[in-house]
Amino acid sequence: MTLVIMLGSSVISPVLPLLAQEFGVSYAGAGALVSAFAVGRIPFDFIGGAMVDRMSPRLVASGGAAIVTVSAVFSVWATDFQALLWFRLLGGVGSALFIITAMAFLAHTVAPQHMGRAMGFYQSMLLLGVSFGPTVGGFSASLFHSLRAPFWAMAVLSFIVTLLCLRWIGEFPAVTSPKGDILEKKPTLGHGAVTQLLRDATFRFVCVLTFLIFAVRSGMMQNLIPLFAQQETGIGETGIGILQSLCSLANFAILWHAGRLLDRAGRLRVTLPMVWLLVGVMLLCPWATTLVRLALLSSVFGIVVGYLGPAPAAIIADIAPKGAVGSVMGMYRVSGDFGLLLGPVFIGWAAERFGFTLAFLTIAACTAGVALLGLGARETLGAQQDGGAQRT
Repeated sequence: MTLVIMLGSSVISPVLPLLAQEFGVSYAGAGALVSAFAVGRIPFDFIGGAMVDRMSPRLVASGGAAIVTVSAVFSVWATDFQALLWFRLLGGVGSALFIITAMAFLAHTVAPQHMGRAMGFYQSMLLLGVSFGPTVGGFSASLFHSLRAPFWAMAVLSFIVTLLCLRWIGEFPAVTSPKGDILEKKPTLGHGAVTQLLRDATFRFVCVLTFLIFAVRSGMMQNLIPLFAQQETGIGETGIGILQSLCSLANFAILWHAGRLLDRAGRLRVTLPMVWLLVGVMLLCPWATTLVRLALLSSVFGIVVGYLGPAPAAIIADIAPKGAVGSVMGMYRVSGDFGLLLGPVFIGWAAERFGFTLAFLTIAACTAGVALLGLGARETLGAQQDGGAQRT
């Protein structure tokens, strides 16, 4: 279902800039169409997580997919740019509700010793949907000679997911007390629990790491590397597309092994070396002044990010109080979406202000800071939750 919803959400990406031109807005306006989706997601990452802790996951997931369907249909009929922006924001709300339910469902139902593999498989489905969605969207726009056709494809795919949610998503396992008694009222993540969680060095590390991963992944491959390739090495659009494809393929190829390694070796034993390896990749970027070197570096970057990707979600699933998994997952997702929103802007600003070499060095320094922060984190694989509610 995650594959289908992400396929549906990404089918419209090829036509968004063209639609902005159709409405007569600037390049910044075209960017706002992309950002509106993220702006809709950020608050509902946490709100949706809290809803999942208190309501039926079937209702939240199917409701989220239905909201995406409605936003797509309304986008087809949008007669001005402002309306399209609001419908895109509404789609972000629906996407957040579905995604957070899917992650909370995995955290509730998958055994801790298999959580890395589950999160690796989940992220591989996300990547497949994001990778193939634009192709489906471009094909549908060409086939029907309409920039609105991809929105219909998005609506159909999201409606299918709505039906699948109603059919396949069940209730979470019962939450029990440490004595084994089933709790009629689920624990909630109150103010005190949030404060305690924020004092946890491991939780803080995971949130900062998640922000970094999303920021660097989007800022590097969607912004900095294409600009560097074109301006410093003279590589054209075809070469840039090859670099991005190599990164995505390397990322996808490694995700399942990354999940298995997280379950065997431990979360931090995989994560911390990969963060330091990411520092090394950033330091080598100014050296990549040919297509071959950039291709090699893009592939290595995809591999490193592939090993890092499932780790934060697995750690969050390990440490989340069992009655408040959705809320904690929501806080984790907020960190990632802020990174996705701010990363490309900051990295692009750094390159424009300081030049490519200093921009790469700045990213390397920030990454090293996150690695140092991780020294205070604890290994969570196999950790026992003392005094917390347990899975049945």
